[in-house]
Amino acid sequence: MNFNYDRTDKWSILEYSKRLLGKTLEQAIYPDVIEARKGKGRLGQLVEEYFFGYDVNSDPDADFSEAGLELKVTPLKELKNKVLAIKERLVCTMIDYDADQNKPFEESHVYLKCALMLIMFYLHKADVPVQKLLFIYSVLWQIPEKDLLIMKQDYEKIIGKIRSGKAHELSEGDTTYLGACRKGQKGDSDVYYNLPDGSRAEYPAPKRAFSLKTQYMRTILEFAKKTKGQGAYNTSALVHGYGPHLIDESELREKSFEEILLDRFRPYYGMSYDELVKKLHVPTTGAKSKYFLVSNEILTESHTRGDDVTKADEFIKSGIVIKTIRLKKNGRPAEAMSFENINYFDILQEDDWYESRLYEIFTGRFLFIVFQEEDDQVRLQKAFFWTMPVKDLDEAAGYWLNIKNAVKDNHIAPEYFYRESDHRKFHVRPKAKNAADVTTNPHGGIAKKYCYWFNHDYIKEIVSQNG
Repeated sequence: MNFNYDRTDKWSILEYSKRLLGKTLEQAIYPDVIEARKGKGRLGQLVEEYFFGYDVNSDPDADFSEAGLELKVTPLKELKNKVLAIKERLVCTMIDYDADQNKPFEESHVYLKCALMLIMFYLHKADVPVQKLLFIYSVLWQIPEKDLLIMKQDYEKIIGKIRSGKAHELSEGDTTYLGACRKGQKGDSDVYYNLPDGSRAEYPAPKRAFSLKTQYMRTILEFAKKTKGQGAYNTSALVHGYGPHLIDESELREKSFEEILLDRFRPYYGMSYDELVKKLHVPTTGAKSKYFLVSNEILTESHTRGDDVTKADEFIKSGIVIKTIRLKKNGRPAEAMSFENINYFDILQEDDWYESRLYEIFTGRFLFIVFQEEDDQVRLQKAFFWTMPVKDLDEAAGYWLNIKNAVKDNHIAPEYFYRESDHRKFHVRPKAKNAADVTTNPHGGIAKKYCYWFNHDYIKEIVSQNG
């Protein structure tokens, strides 16, 4: 290889990386010089060593330190409709439970490694040698200042849990853009760490790494597609190209992202639905979405009123799920809570709970907005952010396995899934409007569509424990 690029110039490195696009690593260099590697990150190591010509190392500084640029090689998957999608979150760097406790965000390894990245996307294919995988996109991505402010809040929330001896309770749902994902090999032991006062944490914690969440990575992929995979970060295109913005940088310097949004609800607590639609100039409707429409107007106040909050930049990048809950007079939720339909093909391919689609959904960040029936009125009671606790995720792992095994055995019917009458936290059934809908059965023919649900009692428990 002729390593003809300037290590001090990010633009030179980007241009050089394009030589790999549309090719496999084997096609880009002589195949007989590539040494076989094992491990999940082996393709990235081969690209570093054989394509860019530098030794693989564990240096905490960025890979191209002279340019302040980190190299990240990350997989895409091809969906049934041939669309390319993000396969997984982007791991930035391991969390050191001891050393990271006293590092401010601006001095942390995750900031040094992720503030400016060369991200090279390749198409993952199972059972194909890594040197034969095709590279699709190469982009230079500088995290916008506003995103860095949110990530700083995420970082401080993660470090705060570690410092308080609760690293074992960390969840990717705790944060907005920057996650603390599980990392390590199956069978790895949990690790003990010291607290600020020098004592040992009571509970060990599984190994974790700082990562950019899957939803945030989807934003970067969209940027790659728009620039046809040969693009670079552009302030105007990037910051203003992903829908309206809910919050300003100046607000984030004063309060957390979540505090800003919750503060918008507080003036409306106790108001009836009729009072809210009048106050917010929302058309009255009998549709099931009417409480969401009111909540949408509250969230977008003074910024993007009239727009869909789920299309806002911050919600696209974070994947925050908004759920409105209507409580009856006795405090019981009027409805169970539905999520997306089960993809039977995908769940059969999932070998690891922590890499499953359901794990991604259940470790997301939720914004619950609660309305309570009182006399003849339905009033806005409260709003809160929520993350599924670790103990509930453990129960959800059994839920996922039950579904996976039922689909594997071609038992796609209610009697094989968790039912609400079983009094667990989760169950499986169709959405009401989709009761007659069918989809392709992986075993041939068709099968009814079923989706993931939270039980009534679980929703009531969540509401009662928050606020």
